[in-house]
Amino acid sequence: MPNVSINAPLNVNKTFSEWVWYNEDNALLEGQAVCYDFDYGDSALVVERSRRNRVEDPDTSNAQHFAGVSARAYAANTGGQFIEIYIPGSVCMVHCNAPASLALGVSFVTFDVTTSFVGFFRYAGLPGRGSAIPFETEDTSITAGPTLCYLMTGAESGGVEVVQAVANTAWVAMVGGTTCVIGVASGSSSPTEEILDGTIEGLYKKVIVIDTAATTNELAVDIENNDGITLAGGALASVALGAVGDQWVGLWTGGKWRTMGATGETES
Repeated sequence: MPNVSINAPLNVNKTFSEWVWYNEDNALLEGQAVCYDFDYGDSALVVERSRRNRVEDPDTSNAQHFAGVSARAYAANTGGQFIEIYIPGSVCMVHCNAPASLALGVSFVTFDVTTSFVGFFRYAGLPGRGSAIPFETEDTSITAGPTLCYLMTGAESGGVEVVQAVANTAWVAMVGGTTCVIGVASGSSSPTEEILDGTIEGLYKKVIVIDTAATTNELAVDIENNDGITLAGGALASVALGAVGDQWVGLWTGGKWRTMGATGETES
């Protein structure tokens, strides 16, 4: 029968690893997240067997294809290089920069796609592949660094993006995953975030205000195709999120977004 015991001295990390080709020229930190280069090649019509053997830095286009974290630090190398990664199910060092102290076995952190923090684990997005549960208590809020964590398995978390909201401005959130919103400033009209259609049945999407609550205009979250379940009943076309912690979570099913939860919001 399959054996997933450590088959090693007791006091070692229980890890599962892969050797993959890292397509980027950049250096990697120990525990930094990478995603599979799922669309590698000149054409989607061509059979390209290496698409699950190549990885790249996380971004909004590949965040639904989390591969794992770098097993160690790697120096920059022009043209890419082979690297070892620890995959979901591993207990390993994860590069964290969470805004609050991490506590053993409490909550989780998710990999980021935001510029300057690409591949860092910072905020709690959605559970699943690409999220990690701390296995030690550690404060990485000031200085980012490796923290012992369990890499969660299951459905794709989709990663986290951090977006600066601007009054009178509309923008489109990444497909799936979590959009963390900061800095909702006052203005003549609300900032508006559009939730595009999902791409895969069962895809989850989360929007949460994480810093600087709205004072004059709340964040308007427009749901393009919806089959919402709301407190007032009827289809949910949009929610307005104002206070820190306000959030909306949706599930893509049957060609529509089904609202799974919304807190602190006004509805329409």
